[in-house]
Amino acid sequence: MPSAILSRWKRFIDRYVKGFHSIAVQLYLLFFISILIPVLIGGYLSYQKSARMIEEQVSHVATLTIKQVRDNLDFVFKRLDDTSMRLFSSPLIQEALEGSGSSEPFEQYKLNYDAKQFLYQIIMNMPEIMDIYILDVNRENSVISSSIQSLTDPWETEWYRRIVEADGRTVWFGLSNISYLKGVDMGIPVFGVGRTVKDVETGRIIGVMFIEVRGKVLTDTLGEMRFGRTGYTYLVDEGNRFAYHGDASLYGQRSALQLPGQTEVLEVEGRQQMVIPAELGNGWKVTGIVPLQELVAGTVEIRDLTVWIALGSGVVALIMGYYVAQRIGRPLVHLSQLMHRGETGDLTVRSPIQGRNEIGRLSRSFNKMIARIQQLIERIAEEESEKKKAEIRALRYQINPHFLYNTLNTIRWMAKLQRTDDVAAMISTLVHILESSLERTGPIVTLGEELQLLEKYMIIQQYRYNNGVTLSVQCPQELSGLTMPRMLLQPVVENAIFHGIAPRDDKGSVGITVYRQGEDAVIVIEDDGVGIPAEKLPYLLGGAGGSRTGGMTRIGLSHVHQTLQLYYGSDYGVTVESREGTGTRVQLTFPIRQKEDAYVQSSAG
Repeated sequence: MPSAILSRWKRFIDRYVKGFHSIAVQLYLLFFISILIPVLIGGYLSYQKSARMIEEQVSHVATLTIKQVRDNLDFVFKRLDDTSMRLFSSPLIQEALEGSGSSEPFEQYKLNYDAKQFLYQIIMNMPEIMDIYILDVNRENSVISSSIQSLTDPWETEWYRRIVEADGRTVWFGLSNISYLKGVDMGIPVFGVGRTVKDVETGRIIGVMFIEVRGKVLTDTLGEMRFGRTGYTYLVDEGNRFAYHGDASLYGQRSALQLPGQTEVLEVEGRQQMVIPAELGNGWKVTGIVPLQELVAGTVEIRDLTVWIALGSGVVALIMGYYVAQRIGRPLVHLSQLMHRGETGDLTVRSPIQGRNEIGRLSRSFNKMIARIQQLIERIAEEESEKKKAEIRALRYQINPHFLYNTLNTIRWMAKLQRTDDVAAMISTLVHILESSLERTGPIVTLGEELQLLEKYMIIQQYRYNNGVTLSVQCPQELSGLTMPRMLLQPVVENAIFHGIAPRDDKGSVGITVYRQGEDAVIVIEDDGVGIPAEKLPYLLGGAGGSRTGGMTRIGLSHVHQTLQLYYGSDYGVTVESREGTGTRVQLTFPIRQKEDAYVQSSAG
């Protein structure tokens, strides 16, 4: 019986061994092995690479998240620190702490009342602030925003001592469930910032300021930052004490983990976890804890999926690989490369693939699409250029009627006074200016030509204001040949004269200074007129609030600003500085170009 079984197995093996001698079987096995082994190796390497990429990407995303949280917190703390500096430097607070200097109680009450109103105004503008205490070190003239009496003596508190010891430096206090100022549980966590208030003349400490802030601004930002199921974020102060933690009972306790200087994998709570620290501007550190086990959990599924894909790919590749690679793969790869070149901006590519199948039709459609896109881009660029030129002309046409009206009105009065020679000279100058505005030589002129036109314009203004306005120009010779859009200086100078110098009823001057700043030209136009109110400055260059400023002041400056931006882009334009009673400074900035290089910027490229 055993010999019969062995005999059957021997015949079975011999039959299959003989089958390996067949060339068809050998080619089949060779093709199978040559396809399967690369697929398996590629699958394994792909799994390893994917696992590393997942770890790196999660680490990168977590790091970016922590940095974003740091930036958000820095903004909060900077705003609070700026508020404390505003209080520190307030003359009203200084006077209230020092006392009125009068024996009249009403004077001191009035000072204290005004100071409290100042605190209320700050709290109304910053809803995150709960209370502000400004304590007089002599316990006489304190300024306190809250009407609720503190249950503790604030002069005997730990925060008061720490602020005094800091001697003017900003002191931050982490989250606490107990109010620093009231000494009771307010139902919400709070944190605070404090600093001493010093006499601005002697530098001696006259008070201690403490701003108590709702902890919501920290808990809302940090409480939602979680990494995986068990990862978390916390905040420590300069002494490594918890300024924030998901467990509120840890507020103020010292952290057992000494934070590294950069992202590292450390053992935290008995597990390997990635520690991502980021330091804030006030010395605190926000830290993300990312568990490595959760970080790499997804790679196991990727590994199993990779194995199955590799096996399936081996079988499919054995059957279809050669056909697909020769008949479909190569044409598609070539077409994909052409598409990538077209995507990067090369619109000269064309596909040579022909045929009646789908790939051939796709190739022809690709060629038609690229050709059509090229035509559309050229058309859009041309239309955009014409549109911007029309916008510039429309802006200029807003200025010319205003200037022409003022000039003709002056000529009318001179004619009534029978100053015929002056009328003739003024009309001749006006003719030259109007000829320049017709743009017979194009919209671009040199700076020298623009300054010559401005001198003619000033002749008209001298007649109009009886030589009460002078113009000085400082322009290096090498910059007089640079190009710029036509009629940009005249509207600015006209505004300086009409809105700055004329209301003074006195003589005035306008100065123009031209200088080079890197690859840009800067033209500064300054006058010694009455200036512009501060509340009107933000609206001078146009925008939603533009109606609040004087009509032609805004139109003139807006014209110049928009013209520069239409020609050269949003990085260039006009800036305005002014102070009432001292004058106005207008600065024009644009790139230095030769005349043949000037162009109107197109949004189409």
